[in-house]
Order: sequence, then structure tokens, then C-alpha cells
Amino acid sequence: MNRRCLDDVITTVLTSEDTLLAKRRVVVLTGPAGAGKSVCVNKLAQDWARGQVLKGYELVLHLCVSECVTTWVSKVRECGSVSEKEERKQSCLSLENLLMLAHPHLSSTTVSYVLKEPSSPTQPRLLLLLDGLDEIPHLPDISELLLSPSSLPLCSDPRRPVPISHLLSSLAQGTLLPAASLLITSRKVPDMDALPPGVKRVEVLGFSTSQRSQFFQRFLSEDGDLAPKMTQLCESVFGVYEFSSLPLFCWTLASVGRTLQQTGGAPPETLTQLWAHITALSLRPSVSPEGATQVPPLPTLLRGLAQLARTISMDGRGFCSQEELLSVGLEPFLSSPQLRAFLQEAIDAHGAHTFFFLSPMMQEFLVAVSLFLEGCGWVGSMDELLTDLEDGMMEFAEVFVAGLSETSQRAPLEGVLEAGYAAEQGTGFQRWLQTHAQQALDGCSRERHLRCFRLLRETQNQTLVKRSISSPSARLGISYGGLGRADCAALSYVLSCAGEIQRLNLYNSKNLTSDHTSQLLPVFKMANSIMLSQSNLTPGALAHLAEGLRGGSTTELDLSYCSLRDEGLRVLCPALSHSPLHTLRVPVCKLTAVCCKDLSAALAVCALRVLDLRGNSLTDEGLTLLCNALKSQQCKLQELSLHSCDLTAGSMSALSEALSCGHCPLTSLDLTGNDLCDLGVNTLSNGLGNPSCKIHTLKLFECELTDSCCAALAAAVRSGGSLAELDLSCNDLGQEGALLLCESLKAPECSLISLSMTRCELTLPVFSALEEVLCDGSKLQALALGLNQVGDTGARHLWRALKHAHCKLQDLDLEMIGLTDDCVADLCEAVRAHGSLKTLILKNNSLTDSSIPSLVQLAKACPGMKELNVQYNDLSEDVFELMDSCSRIRY
Repeated sequence: MNRRCLDDVITTVLTSEDTLLAKRRVVVLTGPAGAGKSVCVNKLAQDWARGQVLKGYELVLHLCVSECVTTWVSKVRECGSVSEKEERKQSCLSLENLLMLAHPHLSSTTVSYVLKEPSSPTQPRLLLLLDGLDEIPHLPDISELLLSPSSLPLCSDPRRPVPISHLLSSLAQGTLLPAASLLITSRKVPDMDALPPGVKRVEVLGFSTSQRSQFFQRFLSEDGDLAPKMTQLCESVFGVYEFSSLPLFCWTLASVGRTLQQTGGAPPETLTQLWAHITALSLRPSVSPEGATQVPPLPTLLRGLAQLARTISMDGRGFCSQEELLSVGLEPFLSSPQLRAFLQEAIDAHGAHTFFFLSPMMQEFLVAVSLFLEGCGWVGSMDELLTDLEDGMMEFAEVFVAGLSETSQRAPLEGVLEAGYAAEQGTGFQRWLQTHAQQALDGCSRERHLRCFRLLRETQNQTLVKRSISSPSARLGISYGGLGRADCAALSYVLSCAGEIQRLNLYNSKNLTSDHTSQLLPVFKMANSIMLSQSNLTPGALAHLAEGLRGGSTTELDLSYCSLRDEGLRVLCPALSHSPLHTLRVPVCKLTAVCCKDLSAALAVCALRVLDLRGNSLTDEGLTLLCNALKSQQCKLQELSLHSCDLTAGSMSALSEALSCGHCPLTSLDLTGNDLCDLGVNTLSNGLGNPSCKIHTLKLFECELTDSCCAALAAAVRSGGSLAELDLSCNDLGQEGALLLCESLKAPECSLISLSMTRCELTLPVFSALEEVLCDGSKLQALALGLNQVGDTGARHLWRALKHAHCKLQDLDLEMIGLTDDCVADLCEAVRAHGSLKTLILKNNSLTDSSIPSLVQLAKACPGMKELNVQYNDLSEDVFELMDSCSRIRY
């Protein structure tokens, strides 16, 4: 659900037309502790009383159930000493009791009116706001209370005392006040499938970023410039955590910040420092009514609280009994305000006396404190201790342990913690962390990396970080895609401490927002290479990326398969002229001709040398715009990939003109998969044949070409230009076109060293012509002729060429040309005689097991051969072991 005004959402749910037609409405208001649920329902009741909301209800009653139960049990105990069993019996509550406890001002007449039978014609439209259920230990989950049939005995008499769990279940299921609507608060988020039909759920999300800022401005309006400082602190340090949106957390942070400013202290920089300050402030000596300062033995109090937190956390509980509280030495503090700052007294669902920590995070912090206090019961290695914390289902305890191991982080507790501080635990933890981080970073487990980063960040010890990540075998280039905000902050801190980042790999980050990238901005600036392929970046995230590129160190950026669209690339383009970036990969990013104007302006002045635009529908209009940049004297682009960009012959004139302009720096051009047709290549050949053209590599794979373009292309090849690598694969050049090209290869001016004509409908006369070319002093070193069905007869021309002294071939690809075992003897003889062949591709032919011994001997006899590929031939497992004897054979 999007963040909307909570009051509006609730009133809409309770007063919508379909809701009002129902006999009763049940709404569950969910959210973590501190989200503002109680404040919301209290305000709702007050606004109803003012006639501002919920006007369709005659009566709205706010019931804080936990306070009512505690008050009732206290009254029972005041009546005198009774047995525990009798006390629990007397602690049962009726609905009438509950209403009177929550609203003692109500007259008996009003209460009777509320409790009228549902069949009464004057039954009031009643809304009960049930709050505080989470503070009653042993109470069933909200979904269980609402579930029908109930596992609890139900009650229909509003004046009959029953256990509180039975009472609440009866209200939830409508056996009590069946016509009354209910709004129930709950910290636990019930599964919608577990709720009965018709029950609505509203989730409290807390403050948005702007609402946090507004809160600090209002709360700290009289504290000078503290409000913007605390806003910045919240966003940069604590905003990475989900709890930063909770109103209670913002109030706590603002209160701590105000106190520290008044005492001249610095604001907290980590979670550990913040909770250390909160703990220290909560332990401050109180002043008696007579003005005397009361100083309880604070180390004893802290130790007791830490032991208590450890005990209930390790047992998986959220509360303790009074006996457990007394067993850790807290009896002297039962009436002290210091103890009440940490613990709240409550009555559980069975009427028993219990205590629980006001803040779950404070409980986790104190568990971490207990690890550093002597005599708190921790035994075992650091791995075992941290496993115990993990088993206790604590999210932040391990992070607090890392922080408390560092003197600067636990400084606010100096004088309280140090009294019983086990110094060896702090140094022991840091030794463990360094060793554990080095071992984790040698592996490829993303989760183990991130865990170490979180712990290292919390120490704020740059020396420890550098020692932990300095191993040459540390694999900091693995993919960290899909990070949460806290992980982004941790990764950024750790990599920033390294001083230099070779590669930042965020591959497959599906929802990278400005909240994430604001934390990553420092490493964006430092990384030499950034990998973001297959990621989804919001406009705000792209703005941060652009800021990182501007004046940063990044030379390579990969945004392959990101849905940038034209708007996204437009955000990045202005930064290119202020960046050392020399490689930009944006294939399949849903770009169109619209972005090419901005890209062209950037290319004309930036340092970019490699640009990959594959798979974007740039069309002729887009390429024509890019050609303007290629003619600029400041343009430095050397490699351009326009594979499958919906180009036609219409843009080839502009491209040819750019290549001929005299200062176009382009040396590599990929036009694969565009319908250029013969007209387009004829036009392009004019530029290729120009002496000013610097193109070294040209790919015209699958461009709908025939023999009609080969004359112009042949002229360009023999023009004496720079063209050295030409790929014409998957075009129907046929015999006539190929023979024209072969003639150009004989020219002394021809500089071609690599030619690919895979699946070009070549014939035996073409292979004969190629033999003549290779024997005639051609510069060709690489030749790909696969998928042309010429069989052993055609290949025989190549074997003869290999034996010729003038043949310079080093790489030969003959995939799927119809070879059989009959050619192997000639093949082996030719390759041995040639002696310089580095790769021989024989894939997808009809070779059988009988050829393998000869081919293995050949590979072993030719140490210069790097690969002999016989994949997808008619081979059986019988020859696998033989082929394994030579690592250069691929099968």
C-alpha cells in the first residue's frame, strides 16, 4: 500500500458504502512497535468526539486492553492475600468491567445502553478501538482470535467474567456485541488468507522521507539548526533501516540529539552509539522531590538488565516473570525510574505478573552488552556465541556486538559498562571478525560477504576494515545485486575504506531506487568499472549514478538489458562530458531515435571510446544524428555496435559520409542484424574505400545481402584502406559474389586478415578460389566457412592450401560443412605441414570414433594449437577418455 494519510484510510474502510451495509465491520491495524498505531486510534476517538470523522457511529470507545487488565489485577490484589489459583480466578473480566475500567466516566445508564441485546430496536451503532493486545503475554495471535470456529470458549453474556483471551475472542467473533464494529491494533501482520472473509487489514508504514523532515522541523523548531542536522543524520546514517520510518524512532533520535547538543556532545554515527546514548540517558540519576540526587548502583542495574535480556531472548520469549527479574539482582530497583525506563509491567492472559522491555531493539542491545560483561553466562567460541544470537531470532544483536567491540562506539557508556567490561571479548571479537571476513571474502557467498560488511561498518574502524579486505584473493567483484538499503551502506563504507575499487558489480538489481544509490554514491565515484546489467533503476537512482560518473574514476559502465528508455539515457548524457568513461554498454535498453540527439551531443565532446547500442530501435533517424558526432574533431569513439537497431539503407549515406570525413576515429563497426540490403552496403562501401576511413573491423552478419553488393564491397577491400576484419556471415552471397571477393583478396593493397563467410551459400568453385588466394600470398590469418555444404571435396582445397609455404592461416572454422572420416588423413597431414594453426573448428560434422586417435595425435604433435573442436560429431563415450588425454581438444 502506498503511504497515504492513515486517518483517511481507516475512516474510508470503516465508512465505505459496502462496509456500512454490513452488520459489523472488523479492521486490523498492523505495524511494528512505534509505528503510531495507538496514537492513531486515540486521535480517531478524539476526532469522532469533535464530530469530525466516523459520523455514522453513535459511540466510539478506545479500549487500551493491557492497561485495563493490569488495573483490574492490581485492584484484585489490593483486596487481600489469596492463593495464586484464586487470584487468577478473580482476575477474570467481563465486558462490562472492561468498559468501566477504560472509561470510568461512563454512567451505568450509558454502559447498559451499549450492552443492549442486538435484537433491540435501539441498538447503537458502536465502534470499539481495541489497543494494547500485543502487551499481554500469552495472548493468542490476532488471526486466532478472529478464527471461527474458535479454539477458545466463547462468551455471549457481557456481564460474565471470563479470562481476557476468551473475552477478546468473543468480541472478535461477535458472540459479544455482535453488531459492534471493531478496529484492532496488532504488531504482527496476519496473513490475509488466515483472516475470515470480510476482515480488512490496514498496514501502518510510518513516515515517508518528507514526513520525517517535517517531523524534525516541528519537533526541533526552537533548537537552532538542529532540525536540518538531525534530518541529514537520519537519512544518511539511520535511513537505511526500515525502523527509521517509525515515528517513535524519530522522536527518540530527536530527543537524543537535543540532549547531546545541550551538553556539547556529538551526534551518534552508528546504531551502537545511538543505543549507547539512549541507555546512558535512561540510567541517569534521578532527583528526589526534596532535591537530592539519587544514584543507584548503575553497573549492577545494567548487568541485571543485560542478563535479563539475554535470558528471555535466548528462550525465544518477549517477557519474563517477576521471579526471573528478582533472580538477576534487580529487586533493589523495582521502584526506581531507571528500571521503568527499560521495563514495563504487564499482566498476561492468565492473570500472571510479567515484565517486558519497552523496546525490542533495546532488548537486543542489552543482549549484546551482556556479551561484554563478566559473569553473564556466555561460554564458548565466538562462532558459537554468535550462533546463539542468531538462534534467538535477533536482527541487530550481532551488529551491536560489532559496535561494542570498538571503544569509540561504546564511549557513551563509559563508567557504567567499563566496571565489569570483559576486555578480552572486544579484542577477541575483532580478531574473529578479521579472520572470518578474510575467509568469507575468499569465497563467492554474497550473504557471507554482506554479513561481514555490516559488522565492519558498525565498528567504524578503518584499520580493521583494510586488514580484513586486503587479501589478494578477496573476491570483491562478485555480484552484489538486489541489495537492501542497509547493505548498500555497508558495502559503500567497506569499499570506500579500500581506497580503490576495480569493479563494482551490482548485476540484476531489480529495484534500485534513489534511497539505495544515495548510499552507493561514494563507490560510484571510486569504481573503475560498474556492472549494472539486467537491473531496474529509478530516475532518482540514475541521477545518483550520473553524479557518480561526473568527476569520478569510472572508465567502464555496463547497463545491458536495463529498461533505461530515452528518459534514462538523457539523465546520464550530460555527465559523460565530465567523466573519464571510455566504455558504455546500453544494449537492449528500450532506446529510440529520441535519445540520439543527447547522445550525439555527448559523443562530440566526451572521452567515450566504446559504445554498445545493440538491440535498441534507433532507426535511420537515430544513426543519422549519431553521425553528426562522428564527424566532430573532438569525438574519440573507436568502437560502435549497432547490432539489430532497425537500420536500413536510408542511413548509410550519412554513415559513409562520416567515415570519409577525415577525422572520424571509428575503427570497429557492428551492423549485424539490420536490413541494409545491397543498396545500403553499396553506399557504405564508398566510405569504406575512402583513404581517410579508419575502419579496421566491420560486421555485416545477416544484413539481407546478395551478390549484387559484392562488387562495391570488393572494391573497398582492395582499396588499401584499414579494413582488416570482415564478417559477411548469414548472407546469400552465392558463388558469383564470393568469387568477386576472392579476387579482391589477391590484391597486394588488400589488408584483410580475418574473413567470415559462414552460411553464405558458397560452392566448390569458391573453395577452389580460396585455395588460390591462400597460396598466393594473401594476408588472411582467420577464415570462417562453416555451414556451406561442400563436404570433403571442398575441404580438400583448404588442406592443399595449408601445405603451401605462403599460407598464413592461424584460425580455421569449418563447422557443419559435411566432413567425414575420409578427410581426416589429408587434414592431419596438412595441419602438421602448416605448423602454425592455432584453432581448428570441426563442430557439427560427421566424424566418428575412428577419426579420434589421429586427431588426438595431431593435437599433441602441434604444441601451438590452442583448440581442436570436435563437438556435436557422431562420437561415442568410448573415445571420451582418449580425448581427455589432450586438454586442447573440446568435445
